[in-house]
Amino acid sequence: MSLGMNLIKKNAVAIFLILLTLVLSSIPKWAGYSAETEGLIFKGAFFDPQDYAVHISMIRAGMLGDWSYQFRFTTEPHRAAYTRLFYVILGQFNRIIRAEPEALFEMTRWIFGFTALAALFALIKRAFRESFWQRIAFLLAVFGSGLGWIQLILGWVPGPITPIDFWLIDAYVFFGIALFPHFSFVTATLCIVLVLYFDFIEQGGWHRIALIAGFSILTQFVNPIAFVLVDTTIIVMTFASWVNKRKVVMTQAIALGIMGLSQIPLLVYNVHLLTFDPVWSQFTAQNETLSPPAIYYAWGFGLLWIFTVAGLVFTLREKNAVFFGMLAWIIIGFILAYAPFAIQRRFLHGITIPLALLSAQGLKHGARFIEGKLPFLARQAQGVVVLLALLTTISALSLSLGRSVFLQNHPGEFFYPASLDPAFEWLKQNTTPDDFILASAPSGLLIAQKTNLRVYLGHRMETLNYTSKLSLVDSYYKGNASPSWLAETTAQWILLGPYEQALSGGKEIQTEGVEIAYESDDVRIYRVNP
Repeated sequence: MSLGMNLIKKNAVAIFLILLTLVLSSIPKWAGYSAETEGLIFKGAFFDPQDYAVHISMIRAGMLGDWSYQFRFTTEPHRAAYTRLFYVILGQFNRIIRAEPEALFEMTRWIFGFTALAALFALIKRAFRESFWQRIAFLLAVFGSGLGWIQLILGWVPGPITPIDFWLIDAYVFFGIALFPHFSFVTATLCIVLVLYFDFIEQGGWHRIALIAGFSILTQFVNPIAFVLVDTTIIVMTFASWVNKRKVVMTQAIALGIMGLSQIPLLVYNVHLLTFDPVWSQFTAQNETLSPPAIYYAWGFGLLWIFTVAGLVFTLREKNAVFFGMLAWIIIGFILAYAPFAIQRRFLHGITIPLALLSAQGLKHGARFIEGKLPFLARQAQGVVVLLALLTTISALSLSLGRSVFLQNHPGEFFYPASLDPAFEWLKQNTTPDDFILASAPSGLLIAQKTNLRVYLGHRMETLNYTSKLSLVDSYYKGNASPSWLAETTAQWILLGPYEQALSGGKEIQTEGVEIAYESDDVRIYRVNP
């Protein structure tokens, strides 16, 4: 007990900063729930409710007994795959504790958010000894963002896309922690692996390499591509260390080989699945997350670029292997962000971490330069550093507070009609798990999130042939579909709710072979007779 208390006291400031970060990350969600009315229900996510629906649906799949990933937003037969398993495993765990999927999601967001931030702090402590610079690096890594707030004030953007500070979840630690626990899980594993490898270089211990291999496999099951960032960091850091020592350390060379070999089986599996499987390759083609023009990244990390360049100058002078590794992370991330892949910007996961460490290094030496050359400003040097660091956080903080205010206006993307909830409850009680239901895209997302059913149409990336299906569903509700089309969908149920009535103009469904199974004021559910 005393050991635990001593550990808490020793890291009291870090724990406080971590908990404060998690509270700030939760404010938009709390604001969304507080804005609910008798007629409108908050969907549960203050950004990207579409992906939120997918993640909740996969928790439900795990609760039904699944151990592998199958699309719940498309009717095409396809193989179950052992990839993207984070929420499926959460669902399996939920078979024990039996929490509501949304509540489990939020608990997990806090748990893995805390773990990610603690692992990040441990990584920063390996790079900086002084507590002041540890906290500056933490502030930059977690809240560091760009100058998108200035762009919005001035009304200037270089193209049709809004500033990336406010939508590129992968790149910003705070954004990822605020939204999805699987982002926090990956961030945690990347930081833990770097901590383990730093300690291996300093102290040895093959158990650390075994743990790294284990974490690399776990990460591949959640995010098949993220580990390339840490692999590159470790390789460059190791080679820089050898150059500094002017010798190759064989134990480290063997360790690199073990880590590389441990990742090959799942790498081969994922490449084959996502490239050659007829259905999963189609998902890969639809899962397009291309990078914006480079000018967006220039603005999107703003002052961090300036501080990073300063840190790079001192890294080159000192030949610091750790910061060479951080530089490698940045370089490989942005190379892959423009490589000929459909998922370019996914390679920028947690990119503010290496940017922050190099930035803190630059600010540290800049402050020391001021203290040495301009002693009369020595007392102000740290205050200037804090001010500069805070300037990098404005976009992140405005995201949290701005979204909270935005949700008070009940935007349709984030709220749904309360009249759908009784219908969802009826579906849970009166349908067979994994039945297919036909609905519009907004309803499809909600049905997969709130029930155990699969849907014909819902998510832009997880519904195969999304665009054509969207058109076909619109035609059906408008009464323009061919008589045989419904049978082709394999749907056992049809929803006619507020979103569908907006398409149909209030008309009833006239399809032969269907009957009303549930009816309320503005929601009907039809059973499709075989």
